[in-house]
Amino acid sequence: MEAPPDWSELPADILRSILELLECPDNLRVAAVCTAWHRASSEAVCRINQFPCLLYCTEAAGPSAVGMYSLLEQRAYTITLPDPPITGRFLIGSSHGWLITADEKSDLVLLNPISGEQVRLPPVTTMEHIKPVMSGDGVLEQYEMSYYHGMFETPEQPTSTHQLDEYRETVYFKAVLSSDPSSAGDCTVMLIHQPYWQLSFAKVGGDTWNWIGTDTDYTDGIHHDGWFYAVNIEGTIDSFYLDGTSIIHKRISYQILTRPTKVVYIAQAPWGDKLLISRRSRTTNHNTEGTFEIVVYKFDPDDKKLIKMTAIGQHVLFIGHNASLCLPVSDHPQLMSSCVYYTDHAVESLSEAHSKKRDMGIYHLESNIVTNIMSPELWMTWLPPLWLTPNTSKTSHHRTRCLV
Repeated sequence: MEAPPDWSELPADILRSILELLECPDNLRVAAVCTAWHRASSEAVCRINQFPCLLYCTEAAGPSAVGMYSLLEQRAYTITLPDPPITGRFLIGSSHGWLITADEKSDLVLLNPISGEQVRLPPVTTMEHIKPVMSGDGVLEQYEMSYYHGMFETPEQPTSTHQLDEYRETVYFKAVLSSDPSSAGDCTVMLIHQPYWQLSFAKVGGDTWNWIGTDTDYTDGIHHDGWFYAVNIEGTIDSFYLDGTSIIHKRISYQILTRPTKVVYIAQAPWGDKLLISRRSRTTNHNTEGTFEIVVYKFDPDDKKLIKMTAIGQHVLFIGHNASLCLPVSDHPQLMSSCVYYTDHAVESLSEAHSKKRDMGIYHLESNIVTNIMSPELWMTWLPPLWLTPNTSKTSHHRTRCLV
């Protein structure tokens, strides 16, 4: 009888070529087959257009694991994470397959939930508005934040003090990355933060945060073709290019959004346009915030105005605490076209209402109705779920992932 083939001897270059075509769940299954396949998985280049997944905490998974719901398979998985426990952190965003988290001292740490790799960002105490408050023994006890911005000088600068673990609850809003931190080249983080929802930047591997006092009330940002783009609540769009130690700033638009809204998102459309997404919510019968309207606008760079879109054709949007995405359904046929997949992103509820129902769903732009992302809803209310585009490249050789 002929011996069965030894699949562990499959040439590594052929195996890597196969792995680079797979979605995240299949990639992790392959990595679990044997040592040789795990090594090949760690060396494979991540497929660029990975299918977005919903990341969330569950009671069953415990404090050191998360649930991951695959929209492709409509199936939930559990992924183990490194210490410290994820339930003790804050989630500030997701970008390029990495989570931006805040630890117990409110310092920011990047975490790839697939590979388990972690990268520390410069400490809180290097931020413009922050002064460390030390004990008599020289131990860091609190942070003191000064309230000012770069729009104009203020005669007085009121301050507030925060416990180390409380600072993250009130100060951070959202962060996005310029690139995958594990790939070649520089990676920069853009952070939206208090006071007044301003911007700061930091290089991965750098020592300090750099404040940009151009405007206030920013609610979202993206990175595209070497530039960061940030939008504020009034529709002002600013772009930033980091050239070594200097930052080039260009104003793209100024206060072009006339309807009041709580959060405005910006996304790069595959066909080349910048999209602004206005999200309006109201209090429901259960005393929670619920999204009742999402409007998508196309930005006209020539006339500096917004054009309302009643549909986005064969495309979908993902908004929330993730880096906002606009994707073609041709690459993701399981998604519903002309829809907005959204997670909770209310400024107040994320930090103040740990036990309230999360504002999540699928908004159908053509019919203005909302449907559920999944049923039953498996997530806990804390930490708030968010979208993640898995990054399976550069998987650590010394970690095994738990996929059940």
